[in-house]
Amino acid sequence: MIRRSFVSVILLLCTLSALLTGCWDTKDINKRLMPVVMGICKEKNQDYRIILQIPSPEKKGSQYMESSSATITNAIDNIRTKSEKGIDLLHIRLFLVCEKTAKESLADIIDYAVQANDISIKGLLAIVRGNFDEVIHHQITANPELSSYDFFSEQAGWTPESTIIRLWEAYRDIKSYTQDMSIPILIKGTDTLYQFEGSAIIRVDKMVDEISSDEVLLYNIFQEKYTGGTIEVADQSSVKIKKATIKHDIKWLATGPQIKSRIKLKVEILENKNEESEEQIATKLKETIEKRANKLLNQLKNDRADALGIGQLFRKKMNEEQIKTWKQHWYLNMEYDITVEVTILNSLYLKSPNKIKKPVS
Repeated sequence: MIRRSFVSVILLLCTLSALLTGCWDTKDINKRLMPVVMGICKEKNQDYRIILQIPSPEKKGSQYMESSSATITNAIDNIRTKSEKGIDLLHIRLFLVCEKTAKESLADIIDYAVQANDISIKGLLAIVRGNFDEVIHHQITANPELSSYDFFSEQAGWTPESTIIRLWEAYRDIKSYTQDMSIPILIKGTDTLYQFEGSAIIRVDKMVDEISSDEVLLYNIFQEKYTGGTIEVADQSSVKIKKATIKHDIKWLATGPQIKSRIKLKVEILENKNEESEEQIATKLKETIEKRANKLLNQLKNDRADALGIGQLFRKKMNEEQIKTWKQHWYLNMEYDITVEVTILNSLYLKSPNKIKKPVS
């Protein structure tokens, strides 16, 4: 009987232990600091300088903690050592890397962020131009509703003139033979926290060039991330793109890859001070977009950076050796043709509102 009672007690304790699994390491939220932005920049001695921006209701703004070390992990451990509370990196939404470090290499930073167990791979990447400290510590107002993340939120301040790239996408592109990436460039804002200055072109893991906001708009169309935006067609007229789609026709000829891309735009005329006809505006818009697209592709080929991810479209048509040499050979010799089709949905200033017109192609 004694042995049976002993066994019953052990089984009861084991059952209670199982029920408590997952709660034993819970930390009080008042004992944790939750950074939302991590700034990373290499110093002259090649140490990583890490700055964490932490929302602080007490200061009606942000608290900053920083440290430097030869490795990112050790720098963060140094911050944890001097902190009076636990630091939870899971809530970091934005990684800001200084331009100098981006031109040297992003590989270590992205590898660390993706492989760390306590960092979300959904975090966003951006490159800081100018004085790194001024941008990181910049605060316009103690508005608790204002967040750095809002500049990249499709439900808040994001526009198609800026790129959005997450950690997992950057990790994928660095390891890819057939795709590179573009990362937004930020400077210190005047009436807001940040100001966008186009996007950096990254070849493998280094910044090799940049593109303007106008070209970023086309980049987003190729990425199928386009959600509205305004374009000045001429000095006195502008249109709002309501919908943009793109289709590709790809072939692998004896001479190599060939791609024909067709962009379809549905637009509304916002301003037309010269009183041009809808056909004239549509023709000008078509010519403007085609010119920008050809300029963008030529620039990317000169940079040997497939930031548009065109190589991904040809992967099924290539063997393993062709995939490995895509950016060094096949991409540079690729034939391409980009055409734009414009449909004016309606006009705020012309006499035929709410009437869908024939597309200009």
